Amino acid sequence: MRALIVEDGVSRQALAACRALAAAGWQVGIGAQIRRGVAACSRAASWNHCVPSPQHDPHGFAEAIARAVSEVGYEVVFGARDVDVIALSALRDEIPAVVPYPPHERLVRVFDKVELYAAARRVDIAVPETVAASDGALAIAAEPVVVKARLHATFDSGEAPARLDTELAETRSEADARATEIRAAGGEPLLQEFLPESRLVAFMLVADRDSRVVAHAQQEAEAVWPLGAGVSVRARTVPIDERIAAGAAALVEELGWSGLAELQYVVPPDGQPRLIDFNGRFYGSLALAVGAGANLPAVWAALATERALPAERRAAVGVRYQWLFGDLLRGRDQGSRFLRHLLDTARYARGAVQSVFSLRDPLPAMRHFGIVLARKVRKAHR
Repeated sequence: MRALIVEDGVSRQALAACRALAAAGWQVGIGAQIRRGVAACSRAASWNHCVPSPQHDPHGFAEAIARAVSEVGYEVVFGARDVDVIALSALRDEIPAVVPYPPHERLVRVFDKVELYAAARRVDIAVPETVAASDGALAIAAEPVVVKARLHATFDSGEAPARLDTELAETRSEADARATEIRAAGGEPLLQEFLPESRLVAFMLVADRDSRVVAHAQQEAEAVWPLGAGVSVRARTVPIDERIAAGAAALVEELGWSGLAELQYVVPPDGQPRLIDFNGRFYGSLALAVGAGANLPAVWAALATERALPAERRAAVGVRYQWLFGDLLRGRDQGSRFLRHLLDTARYARGAVQSVFSLRDPLPAMRHFGIVLARKVRKAHR
């Protein structure tokens, strides 16, 4: 059993998926632009391949993957980021292995926020008010406002960044500036209402080829970074909310989705979950579900290669997760006293499933720190 994960060399979700698949008996290769990236340093990685950037060299990207498949005999190829998934999907005919995503046109519709929110409304899932940035002044008067791209990434836009990140704009001028940046990068900016005092909840699932959910888990963030509109740096598995589970199953069927997905919701004080994202790929806090007993990458790989599914597909409740580096950055941005936050972060780390750090597999954390430090040094000398 051999699987290839394609990423950029610094992907936390690629590392988590690599470890999860290896734990289930898969031999895993990593294809990235960085020759010895974070996931490739893991004890769980058996092979390392140089794969060009899909947005700058799409055909070189496909050729490198095809060569790796032929050399090693990979059965299935996964993408770690949106841009990797979209490129793999579009170029699947050039890759002699299973590319485990729905038909390309369907996949792009799922990644498209406008199409996603329309599908959510059709199955009675609430979403925050969202409008095109050009119409935002008429529809969303409140500040702050969330600014996001309709598509986080495309692979054929030349100079576009690999990902157009979502940001929280405190003022209208900040929102206009971010929208201009997204347009300049070839994206289409959207404005979305910001719901203060909301909880960030994620529902993770794997669906078969008939869009039936065969495994699921649920988590709730206890801290996020960047502040306001960030990703989970602390989270905990929680009991399944049957209302969310039923809605997610209906949405997956409506979209015709198959494979892994992380559905993200904000839950404001009124208690009504609003869908904000559908990540049809490995996601940042993937290590939590795996550490809680639901090896979602292994379930997905088994479905993709028509193998028997793992017997255990339930996540235990109350398991904690931490992205240590992001948690430290959260303290910095909050203006917390360094020593106090460091001690609090260390206390939370005890017994928590980690995104990168592992005593049994220490090299990825060292490599992650080295890459981040090198980038900061280069930025300081510009």
